[in-house]
Amino acid sequence: MTSKQGGAQQPAGIRDVARKVGVSVATVSFALNGQPGVSEDTRHRILAAAAELGYRANPQAQALRRGRTTTYGLVIRNFNNPFFLEVLGGAEQAADEAGAALLLLDSHYSLERERMLVREMAAQRLAGLAIAPVGKGESVLLWQELRPGTPVVALNATAAGITGVSRVYPDNAVGVGLAMHRLAELGHSRVAFLSAPHGLVADPDRLRHFRRLARALGIRPNVMHAPLTIADVRKAAGTMLARQDAPTAVITNSDYTALGIYLTARDLSLRVGPDVSVIGHDDLPTSELLDPPLATIRLDGREMGRALMTRLLDGNPPHDYIAPVELVERPSLQAPQASLQSTPIVVGGVPPGLRAATR
Repeated sequence: MTSKQGGAQQPAGIRDVARKVGVSVATVSFALNGQPGVSEDTRHRILAAAAELGYRANPQAQALRRGRTTTYGLVIRNFNNPFFLEVLGGAEQAADEAGAALLLLDSHYSLERERMLVREMAAQRLAGLAIAPVGKGESVLLWQELRPGTPVVALNATAAGITGVSRVYPDNAVGVGLAMHRLAELGHSRVAFLSAPHGLVADPDRLRHFRRLARALGIRPNVMHAPLTIADVRKAAGTMLARQDAPTAVITNSDYTALGIYLTARDLSLRVGPDVSVIGHDDLPTSELLDPPLATIRLDGREMGRALMTRLLDGNPPHDYIAPVELVERPSLQAPQASLQSTPIVVGGVPPGLRAATR
């Protein structure tokens, strides 16, 4: 259709169809949606008029009217971490194959923002929610309260004690076990574990496995709680690695945060590998390009994304997907240097917070 001012052609609406046929908007809606209450003659005239005018239904408006949609929400807690892009790639592929769409949002590790996003998506009556939540999974409960009966999937989170939710996560018991047993075999007796701050940890089972294995293997554990940004990890690691009894190895929660350990080691003139071993998690494509290449726990992020989307779409009762993992050994993982195990650390002649080790 063309505006009276001669402007660009505008798409015809349902009122245009009703006006052309001389019936109500409700009658046009019934006819176009195949609902009863419209004679066959009137239905044919409406369909012909819609075709002539080029009328196309607005699927989003239809979804809102019917309370149904094929759009699903995906809330991530930290999109600075490239791992979540791998997950998104797999989820988008599965959504495309099913004719569904994903609305992607980032909570920026803020529980308040996360809850606000969940409320907005519930108000839009999205068909389901996948979320990498902050903390214990309170936003999962909020979704269930606002959108009862719709599917919800927790990504990389235990969501302990919450029923009616599917979980998609790595095999944390195996992943932590592979790292800890290999470090023990190499002779490491002081090992640090990087975790999100108290109250923001979504997968506390990893920390439990770390502490349990440290006791079993005779390793002195050190838990480093820090916001999972490069800057915050560098700050926390700088304090930890400057101590005289500093750990000789660090297990990080991701390859992304492992970069913070690399940068801190450089600040302290420590060599990653010989002086401090680093083990990442996720095996990002760039991890083997670091200097030295990063040892890591490998998993398939794209497959996790597909598993996540499948659980939103399949209509089955909640069921978990545990991603298999393996340890990829690279030069960032080495036996501790004997000199660092027995030689005292000399602090002095360097800026505050930096450590010089005698060799």
